[in-house]
Amino acid sequence: MRVQVFALLVLASLPLSAADLKVATSGSHTLVIAPDGTVLCQGRNNLKQCGVPGDAGGVWAEKLTPVAGVPKGLAVATGDSDHSMVLGVDGRVYQWGQNPYGLLGGTERGSATVRTTPAPVPDLSGVTAIAACRNAGAALRADGTVWMWGADQEGVLATGTIFRSGENAKEYYVPRRIPGLQDVTAIACGRAHMLALRKDGTVWTWGANRNGQLGLGDTERRAAPAAVTTLTAVTEIYAADDMSGARVAGGSWFAWGNGPSSASLDTNTAAQVLTPTPLTGALRDATALSNGIVLKPDGSVRTWGSNMFGALGTGGSVDQDVAPARSVAVRSLSKIVRVWGGGHRALALAADGTLYQWGPTMSPDARVQRVPAAIGTFAAE
Repeated sequence: MRVQVFALLVLASLPLSAADLKVATSGSHTLVIAPDGTVLCQGRNNLKQCGVPGDAGGVWAEKLTPVAGVPKGLAVATGDSDHSMVLGVDGRVYQWGQNPYGLLGGTERGSATVRTTPAPVPDLSGVTAIAACRNAGAALRADGTVWMWGADQEGVLATGTIFRSGENAKEYYVPRRIPGLQDVTAIACGRAHMLALRKDGTVWTWGANRNGQLGLGDTERRAAPAAVTTLTAVTEIYAADDMSGARVAGGSWFAWGNGPSSASLDTNTAAQVLTPTPLTGALRDATALSNGIVLKPDGSVRTWGSNMFGALGTGGSVDQDVAPARSVAVRSLSKIVRVWGGGHRALALAADGTLYQWGPTMSPDARVQRVPAAIGTFAAE
């Protein structure tokens, strides 16, 4: 029997505007960039993935704590629960934590598998956006090119070679340019698949495709970028785990892969969707889409999926599963302006500057937070 436990989280008060808050989360730690660019972390620190040095905070950073040794940040990403990535204001990509598959980069002679302090990826500059798969990193440069490094699992590095699940994928420690792509304006990374949005509003995908997350109408892996021909006029993209999403001009969200769709209305699990499909049901008018969570126009929040780790935010049974298209309302939240999800965790930013979090905590004395709890306060806009 699982015991329901609630974590006591200490608030981090920052007299700043919350308008530009940036967040990324795994199942055990959360990275936040405050409006002034300060990089903060809360959660597990056993491998220094929170960047808390020495014995300070030990294996757990209870409150949002500044990451030591990293410059002001523009974006954050978490490849897995042991890894952290920040895009600095200097246009370089900083990483720390642990990853034995090349995600931390290195030289031609070998990779770094553990970094206890942030360090920039060598020979990579002029970066405007970042993304992190489980074992691969991606960077978008100012010239519209995409560069990647790490393990080439299931074609995610677009080298033309497919390493299937269970095989030892070749590792590339030095970033290499993804061929055949230019004029890219945004990137997104799932577990082992990539999305790129081009200036002309088209979406290109490659990598793993077991659940149709490439949106190409089949489940065949791709080791080179391919256009999602059923999508046009795309303004925003999203990827997480085995799902993908895109927002088109006019504001509507489409999703595919292992994510929300009308096909999952009568099931208790996400349904496989092979091509981009409009969000349906209670999710139809979502203004923001993340992993297991959407934001509605009225500032309310809906969640879906497994509640084993409290990701629904409703305080319900550990056995409760919710079909994505149906979803549930997180009734304790209102006037929400941003949402984020990852690793069964979810976060929501309220209009008054309060940042809420729920899901697995991985703290020494409380494993699950089943209802939203404030972990930080930022001055409202």
